[in-house]
Amino acid sequence: MKNKPFFGWYIVFGGMVIQLWFAFSWFYGIQIFFTPIVNTFGWSRAVISGAFSLQRLEGSILSPIEGFLVDRIGPRKIMLPGIIIAGLGLIGMSYLQSMWMFYFLVLFISAGFGAAMGVPRTWTVVQWFRKKRGRALGIMSSGAAIAGPMVFIIVWLVEEAGWRGAFTILGIATWIVCIPLVLLFRAKPEQYGQLPDGEDIPESSSLLEATSDEEESLSVMEALQTRSFWMLTLLWAAQTMGTNGMAIHQIPYFESIGFSKNEAASVLALFTGLSVFGRLGGGWAMDRFNPRIVLAGLMACQALAFLILANITSYWQIFPYALLFGTAFGGMMPARGVIISTFFGTKNFGALQGLSQTGTVIGGVIAPVLMGFVYDQTESYVISIYILMLAAAIAIPLPLFAQPPKRNALNN
Repeated sequence: MKNKPFFGWYIVFGGMVIQLWFAFSWFYGIQIFFTPIVNTFGWSRAVISGAFSLQRLEGSILSPIEGFLVDRIGPRKIMLPGIIIAGLGLIGMSYLQSMWMFYFLVLFISAGFGAAMGVPRTWTVVQWFRKKRGRALGIMSSGAAIAGPMVFIIVWLVEEAGWRGAFTILGIATWIVCIPLVLLFRAKPEQYGQLPDGEDIPESSSLLEATSDEEESLSVMEALQTRSFWMLTLLWAAQTMGTNGMAIHQIPYFESIGFSKNEAASVLALFTGLSVFGRLGGGWAMDRFNPRIVLAGLMACQALAFLILANITSYWQIFPYALLFGTAFGGMMPARGVIISTFFGTKNFGALQGLSQTGTVIGGVIAPVLMGFVYDQTESYVISIYILMLAAAIAIPLPLFAQPPKRNALNN
């Protein structure tokens, strides 16, 4: 047993590359297509942003379903159809002709990537790791840190093949890159004769005896009755306002204040590259320190980042913004999985992860449309960025008041 490689790290690697591709081809990459689509069809920024707000609403509906399913049937049966759907949707974008088609395809692609990227991927790592859970989730989420610099490839693709041709190439490549990686995913280590974290089974114990100390878990209803669940959900709603808004409007914002397209794309590259400090450092910190304090610190970084962003006048100022926002954004990647599994256990992790994402829908839906509307009315994003800053600042104390629930208190 000691010489048998721990398969959990292969899963982490597969999840890392899938996230890299998702971030490159869609989450960050879609910003490169924003201005060409506006120029082609003459649609307003608020109208285009509405599709991505509905994407967040769609995610809030599908995430709990994915969560309940992955608790029962495992990750691969959800992730594989998701990748197939995402690739088809990207190819479909190359045939875009109307607003209704744009909205449909954005939701179609988001549903596909959501199934592959969302609850099932995190669920799997949570099952395979316990003591090293934060570090494993941090490493898995670090793939997206490379995606920012890679966005220049999409800039080149759009210039060489046009935005329609670029979508076709990305759709086909999604299948080639991601389908083999999805096949790496396995439900639980015990089903393959291993223990979480790759620990050895004691010679005097059977596998069943070695896993008898499984983490105590709350039922879904018990977790929903706790104040902590809703306080954490509010925190993630505030955090999602910032990340969802900037996922669509970060490059358009820098273009609106005089940056060239390449300069604006370089900010995205720097931000995602620096987010590795949050992704890896946040996961490590979650394992070593009080995770509630870590969460509060991440929200403080996000609030300060938006204060800097709203006042940028020179290129050098992108560096403190990118470091703070990248740290906050990256650190939240492993944080949610660690907090939910630590507070509520792993037995119903998928359902609770999905339900917590549903709770963020208001922030996720409002932010992109708000930013587009403010720009359409004022020809500036500044007011909306201050709103995002205020939401993050208000959320800073929330994790400090959230306490891990006690099962005995719930049963009394």
